[in-house]
This record gives sequence, C-alpha cells and structure tokens, in this order.
Amino acid sequence: MKNWYLIQTKPQQEQISAQNLSNQNYTIFYPKAIIKGKTVPLFPRYLFIELDDKSQNWTPIRSTKGVANFVRFGLTFAKVPNKIINMIRIQQQQTIEKMINICSHQKGDVVEIQTGAFKGQQAIFQNYNSNDRIAILLKIIGQHQEIVLNENEVLAI
Repeated sequence: MKNWYLIQTKPQQEQISAQNLSNQNYTIFYPKAIIKGKTVPLFPRYLFIELDDKSQNWTPIRSTKGVANFVRFGLTFAKVPNKIINMIRIQQQQTIEKMINICSHQKGDVVEIQTGAFKGQQAIFQNYNSNDRIAILLKIIGQHQEIVLNENEVLAI
C-alpha cells in the first residue's frame, strides 16, 4: 500500500532533491510558490514522497543528491495521511496569496490606520504576528508605542 512520507532536504536544496527523486521515478509533492519571480518552498527543507512500503526500493533515497534523511519518530518513519496531502494541495493557493501579502509591508514602512480610535493616524510597520495581525509603532504623547492590529486595518502609504 502506498503512503506519503516526509523527507528532510539539505539547506536550500528542495528543488534539487525533488528533481533527482523524480528522475528516479518516485512520486514527489513539493509545495512551492513563485513570489516576486522567485520560487519559494512552502515548507523549507521538506518534501513529501509517496512510497509503497512493500514493493519499492527505499535504499537510493537517502543517497540522492540534496536529501538529508527521512523524518522519523524513533525508528518509525513519519507517515503523512492522504487527507493532509490533499488539504495542503487545496490550501496551497491560499497560502501563496498570504505569502504575497506578507511581502507587502517591510519593517520601517509608513502605514495609515484605517479603523478605530486611531483612524487616519500614521504609524511605522514593525512586523507580522500570527493570525493576520501586525505590530506597528504609533507616536502617542511624544513616544512610540507598539500596537497590534489586524493587517486589514492599515494601508501602506
């Protein structure tokens, strides 16, 4: 029976690993996005490989150029359920859109608050937090204070 397994690659060698494994007729899933003309892996240093644990030869995989090792928990290889692979494939486009949006603000950019008590005020973008939230610096009473807002509450100037 075929199952998906997780492979860790050497740093910056996801594409090389995927190509070399594909050349050896393995089924590879390498989620990636093209952002600003550059291919970016959605899971840096990781690939998914579909293998039949009864009939396929696993020996050449570890010696494939770019592959570091299988991900294991003790002596057990990390299996990834088909549901997870399918979900990643479905969510891949949304993830790409989020990654493009993440690139829209850089530290130090001036933004304008669009909602709430500080509507119309300018602030300095600091960083992205989890769950589509951002940290900004707002000058209040002569001092910069860090405020966390939803990303859609500010607009780049």
